Amino acid sequence: MALSFLGFAPKDLTRPTIEDGAWVFFGGDFKTYFISGDKDHFTSRQIFKAKSPHTGVGRTSTATPPYHYHLYQTETFAVKSGTLAYCIDGKEGKLEAGQSVVIPPYRSHTFWNDVDSGTDLDVHITVRGGDNPGFDETFVHNFYGYLSSQTMQGKAPNPAQMLLFLDSADVILSDIPLGLGGWANLIIGRYIGKYLLGMDSRYKVFDD
Repeated sequence: MALSFLGFAPKDLTRPTIEDGAWVFFGGDFKTYFISGDKDHFTSRQIFKAKSPHTGVGRTSTATPPYHYHLYQTETFAVKSGTLAYCIDGKEGKLEAGQSVVIPPYRSHTFWNDVDSGTDLDVHITVRGGDNPGFDETFVHNFYGYLSSQTMQGKAPNPAQMLLFLDSADVILSDIPLGLGGWANLIIGRYIGKYLLGMDSRYKVFDD
């Protein structure tokens, strides 16, 4: 029996605003747009505001994805404007407008808005492959919706909740020692977060 009645499931979640088709997180500093999607792919446009603590202070920005890899999906970053800084398999680099990079499954990566550019980052992110939709619009709205809601209320995100989101998308953290990221998803995210504490990977407040 889930123990959600003890208050472990998230409360007081705030719905992001929607402006001109964009879901707006972190008080306007991070915006996502649905570009296209079907059973084979999903493409999201994401805009990271420069000089914001949430999106513009480099790798430590709140909205910077954790260092991770995908079990099944190939991910493509296509920069539309600004400069994207990345770390792939421990090697850092940058992409300018008009450039792109393709990241196959099992390659550890993260990215952020390059501080030195001083400009907003506008990037299209496409994922393909795998039976599980994984990184799709539902994941984006729930992962960033929860993180933004907690952050803007001055609350720390619950690690079990964050791992449950990742588990639902077949995304594995790379920084967990001894390659135990998958086990962390399973034990902490799925069994403790979902089955024991009553958390979910999708919340009504973040539905379209």
